[in-house]
Amino acid sequence: MTNSPLKPIGTLHRETACEAPARTDARPAAPIRRSRGMAPIAARALAIATLGQNAHASMPAPMACTISDNLLWLLSMPLLVGLALVAVFLGLKVQACRAGAARLARTLERVGSDARMPVLDESGPDDIARLARAINTVRRRQAEREAEHLDVQAAYAHDLRTPLTRMGLRCEMLEDAAAREAMERDLAEMRELVEASVACARMQRSVAEPLQRVDADGLIGNLVRDYRDSGRAIALDGCIGRPVVACPLALRRVLANLIDNALRYGTDVRVCARVDTKSLVLAVVDSGPGIRPAQIDAVLAPWVRAQPSHADKPGSGLGLAIARRLAQSMQGELHLENRRSGGFEARLTLPLVVA
Repeated sequence: MTNSPLKPIGTLHRETACEAPARTDARPAAPIRRSRGMAPIAARALAIATLGQNAHASMPAPMACTISDNLLWLLSMPLLVGLALVAVFLGLKVQACRAGAARLARTLERVGSDARMPVLDESGPDDIARLARAINTVRRRQAEREAEHLDVQAAYAHDLRTPLTRMGLRCEMLEDAAAREAMERDLAEMRELVEASVACARMQRSVAEPLQRVDADGLIGNLVRDYRDSGRAIALDGCIGRPVVACPLALRRVLANLIDNALRYGTDVRVCARVDTKSLVLAVVDSGPGIRPAQIDAVLAPWVRAQPSHADKPGSGLGLAIARRLAQSMQGELHLENRRSGGFEARLTLPLVVA
């Protein structure tokens, strides 16, 4: 018995099919139902996702798949449901991140150029909460550095008082009257700068004054009376007519700075008070030369004076800057403008909260 060489299975099948006798009475074979549409594709995708990248080698071609469409849809439904759930989850996460970013942007946009950054809410999605924590950390470190600089500034300014006092005593011993007067003027200006530096450092370093019930008419009346007792002619127009909620020390300091500025550079100083629908308006007007429009915003910065022609007048350039910062601490605004009839107006606008 001789061993015949092995033949491929496909060859045996073809030979057997050729050697088989033809049957004339056999019915034609029913055509194989081939599935069409998305079901085969979904089934192949499900097999690749579950069995690995080599699963496509054992999968039949889409056009030769003999599995019914219903079975394919049943096999592909978990994949489709999973994809839908992933899409919904990603959509909700993106929407939450966008809402959190918009909330942070609104909070930061409400902060003024000179106001301190508030503490941000650290709730929300993980990425937004991490960003808020990072911003709060930077804000805290910046506040600590600023506090250190202000403490050093106040210490230097405070230590200058002693040598200035000694210089004043030695100045009085000069026999030349003209030289003595000139040095006294210089020393007076230096003392004013020192006091302004200390006041500025204390103002920026201090904690915000709490709001409380204030008799606005009484506060303004007492302030105007103090100026009149010192020989300054100041008129008072209008009244508030009701107690309000404000910061009394900050309010008095703002009005005093505005009145001092008006007395220094103008005449016919008047304090005007009125109540609008939602705001309390206090204005200090004078009949002086005013300020050039290009310099109105600049004079609100520290150490800036209005015009070179005012260099012979006392002042450090901090009065309006301190007034503006205190106004912002009370959620108010300080607006400067030249009057059409001549003179200058500094207007303080505060939110009206009736006590």
